[in-house]
Amino acid sequence: MQVVKNYLYNVFYQLLVVLAPLITMTYLSHVLGAEGMGVQAWTNSIVSYFLLFATLGITLYGQREIAYVRDDIDLRNKRFWEIQLLHTCVSVVAIIVYIVFVFSMRHVSGEFSQNTHQLYLQTWVIVSGLLDISWYFMGLEDFRKTVIRNSLVKIAMVILIFLVVKSPDDVNNYILLLALTQVAGNITMWFYIPGQVKFPKFKTLEFKQHMLPTLGLFMPTIATQIYLQLNKTMLPLFQPDSIGLSAFYENADKIIKVSLALVTALGTVMLPRVANYFSKGNLAAVNKAIYKSMDFVTALSVPLMFGMMALGPKMTIWYMGPSFLPAGWTISILSPIIVLIAWSNVLGTQYLMPISRTKDFTMSVTIGALVNILLNFVTIPLWSLYGAAVATVLSEGVVTLYQLIVVRHDLSISTLFSGTWKYLVAGAIMFAVIVPMTIRLQANPTGTVVCILVGAIIYFAIIFILRAKLVTESIGFVKKFIKDRK
Repeated sequence: MQVVKNYLYNVFYQLLVVLAPLITMTYLSHVLGAEGMGVQAWTNSIVSYFLLFATLGITLYGQREIAYVRDDIDLRNKRFWEIQLLHTCVSVVAIIVYIVFVFSMRHVSGEFSQNTHQLYLQTWVIVSGLLDISWYFMGLEDFRKTVIRNSLVKIAMVILIFLVVKSPDDVNNYILLLALTQVAGNITMWFYIPGQVKFPKFKTLEFKQHMLPTLGLFMPTIATQIYLQLNKTMLPLFQPDSIGLSAFYENADKIIKVSLALVTALGTVMLPRVANYFSKGNLAAVNKAIYKSMDFVTALSVPLMFGMMALGPKMTIWYMGPSFLPAGWTISILSPIIVLIAWSNVLGTQYLMPISRTKDFTMSVTIGALVNILLNFVTIPLWSLYGAAVATVLSEGVVTLYQLIVVRHDLSISTLFSGTWKYLVAGAIMFAVIVPMTIRLQANPTGTVVCILVGAIIYFAIIFILRAKLVTESIGFVKKFIKDRK
C-alpha cells in the first residue's frame, strides 16, 4: 500500500511538473512565438550540461544511499551532510565555470552572441540544482512533502507567467521566472531539515568515500542528458537562423513527457524500495517487484504511445496554432520512446541502479548517447526537425536493448514480457479505430477528447477480454481491499 501511495503522490507531482508548462504552452506559443520559445529552449539546453556537473549524479546516488541507511538515524544524518556538502562544493565550481564559459563565448557569431544575456539568466538553473535535496526525502520514501511544497510553487509559476509574460519582448522574464521558481521550490524543502537532520561533528564526516560512486553515476547522467538535450542544441547549429526549430522540438518533447510522467513516476518510487530489499539480501523480492513493475508500465505506456502517435498533429493545431504543426508530426515520430523509456526505466532505474550495477547502467546510456550524436550528424542535415526525432527514438531503442542483454542471466526475459502481446494487440486495434476518427473530426478540443475516450474504452475492453495481468491483479487488489474493510 505504501508503494501505491508513493506512486500516486509522485504521479501527481510529475504530472504537475509537466502539465504546468503545458497549461501555459498555448498562451506562450501565441505571445512569444516560435522564436521566443526557441531562445528559452536553446539557452536552457546549454545550461543543462553545466547543471549536470553541479549535480554530479548525486540525485540518484543520494536517494539510494539514504535508502540503504534509513533505519539508522545517526548514520543517515552523517550520510546526508556528507553528500550535500560535496554537492554544494561541486555546484559552486559549476556556476563559476558556466559564467566564464558564457563570457568567453559572447563574441562567437551565431546563437551565442545573440543570446548572451539569456544565457546569463539561466545561471539560476544551476543554483536551483545546488539547493535540491529531494533525493533525501525520496530515499526515505517520503514523497508527500516534495509533492505538496513543490506543487504550490508550480501553481504560482503558472499564475505569474500570465501576469509577467505579455509580449515577445518578455522572453527574458519568462526565462528568469522558470529558473527562480525552481530555486523557490527547492528552498522550501530545506524547512523540513532542522527538525529531521542533525549536523554531526565535522571531523566525523567522510567525503572521499562518495567521490567515486557519484562520479560513477555522473557518467550515465551526462550520457542520458546528451541525448535528451543535444537535439535542441544542435538543431539551430545545423539550420542557421532557425532557432524556432528548438521550440518545435521542445514543445513536442514536453507533450510526450506528460505521458512519460505516468510511467517513470513508478521508477522514482521503486528505486528506494528495491534498494532496501537488496540491502537486506532479499533478491526474490527484488525480482518479483521488477516483474510486476514491467507489466504495469507496459500496460500504461502502450496505449499512450499509440494515442500520441494518432492524435499529435491534430491536437497541436488547436492547442498551439497551425504554425506549430511541425511539433505535432514530431510528437508522432517521438511516441515510441514512451514504451522504450518505460522499459529502460524498469531495467535501469528500478533494477540496475538499486543493486549497484552502475557500470552496466552507465554503459547502456553511454552507448545510447554516442548513437544519438552520430545519428544527429546524419539525420538532422537530411530531415531537420524530424531527423532529430528519429535519432532520439533509435538511441532509446539501443539503450533498452543493451539493458535487456545485460540482465538476461538475472531476470527472465520471457517473464518480463509475458503479457506484452496483449497490450500491443489492444493498442494496435485502438490506433486503427482512432486514426480515421482524427482525419474526419475537426481540429478542436472536443474532437481530441472524443478520440481519447473512444480509444480508452476500446483499449481497456480488449485487455479485459484478454485477461491481461493488470486486469486480474487489479480485480484481486479490489477484492482484498473490500474484504479488509469488512
